[in-house]
Amino acid sequence: MSKIFWLRSESKKNEFRRALTPDSCQKILAAGHKVIVEDWKKSIIPTSDYKDIGCEIMPDGSWATTAPAEAIIIGLKELPSNIETFKHTHIYFAHCYKEQDGWQEIMSKFKNGGGKIIDLEFMVDENGRRTNAFGYWAGYVGAALGALFAKAVNIEEAKTKLKQLRQFPDKSDLIKFIKDNTSDVGEAIVIGAKGRSGTGASDLFSDINWNTVGWDQKDTAPGGPFKEILNYDLFVNCVLAMKPMPPFITRELIESANNRLKVISDVSCDPDSDKNMVPLYDEATVLDNPIKVVTSGDKPVSLIAIDNLPSILPKESSFDFSSQLSPFIIDYNEAAGPVSQALKVYTKTELLV
Repeated sequence: MSKIFWLRSESKKNEFRRALTPDSCQKILAAGHKVIVEDWKKSIIPTSDYKDIGCEIMPDGSWATTAPAEAIIIGLKELPSNIETFKHTHIYFAHCYKEQDGWQEIMSKFKNGGGKIIDLEFMVDENGRRTNAFGYWAGYVGAALGALFAKAVNIEEAKTKLKQLRQFPDKSDLIKFIKDNTSDVGEAIVIGAKGRSGTGASDLFSDINWNTVGWDQKDTAPGGPFKEILNYDLFVNCVLAMKPMPPFITRELIESANNRLKVISDVSCDPDSDKNMVPLYDEATVLDNPIKVVTSGDKPVSLIAIDNLPSILPKESSFDFSSQLSPFIIDYNEAAGPVSQALKVYTKTELLV
C-alpha cells in the first residue's frame, strides 16, 4: 500500500545528517510511495538533489502544522520541545526506553496526541540485531577525536579549530586534521571492538597508525572495573549496555592508581542511564566544548561523549545509514519485521506513562 513519507529537518545543534539520501528516496518513489522533503539549509545534502529526483519540497519544520495525519515523519534526533502533542508516526532516535531525562514527557506527548514512535534503535531483525545504525561512523569519529585530544599539540587550539570546522567533507580530511594537530601516535584500547562502532574505531586507528588492543565479551566477562585500561593513552568505549552491569572504569580506580590514561572517548554516550559503562559524567559533551576533565589528581583524565558523532562526517554517514533504512521504508510493514518490533517496544512503554 502506498504511503506518505515526510523527511523532516533536524533541530539539534551541529547536526547535518539526513536519515534518507536522494538515491534511497528515488527507490522509495519507484515503489509507489510519496516522499516529501523539508528544505533544510544545514543539510549536508542540497535540497535540490531531492527535488531533481521527484520529491515534493516543503518548508523547514512544516511537518508539525502541514503534514497529513497519515504521513510518517522520518528524522534522526530529538523533536522540537515546544510542540505539545504528537499525532503522527515518527521514525527517529527517541531515547525514551532506558529512563533517559524527559522520557515520560515525550511519551505523554505521543500518547495524548495519538502518535507512535518507531525508534530506530529498536528496529531489530529476527536475531535481535539492529537493522539501522550509525555505529561504524560513530566509532570512527569518536576514535578520531580521542586520538586528537590524547596527543594534541595544543588542546585549546585543537578545540577552536574543530569548533570552526564542525564537519569534514570526507574521512580523508578528518585524518589529515588529526595528523596535523597531534604530536605523535599513541596506543588505545577499544572495548566492544567487534561491533559496528568498535570496527569503525579500529579502522580509524589503522588509518592513523596507532597501536590498538581490542576487547570484546570474553574479555569483559569477569566484570569491571578494569585496571588494564589505565595502561593506554586512550580508552574508547563502544559498548551500549542493555542491562545494568559493573562499569568498565570508575573515578575511584583512576584516582587510586598510577595511570597512563589521558582521554576516554565514550562513543556509546549513555550518561543519564543506569546502564552507563563509564559513570564519570552526567551529561553529554558537545562539539563547541567536546572534552572535559572528569577526575582529579596529578594526572587528570578527560572525557569525550558527543551523542551525534557521525554528524562530523555527515555525508558518508548519511549515505551509509540511508542504505540500511530504505529497504524497510520501501516495504513498510507495521505487522511484521523490524518496524513491528520497534512498535512493540513503544506500546509496552506507553503503558507505563
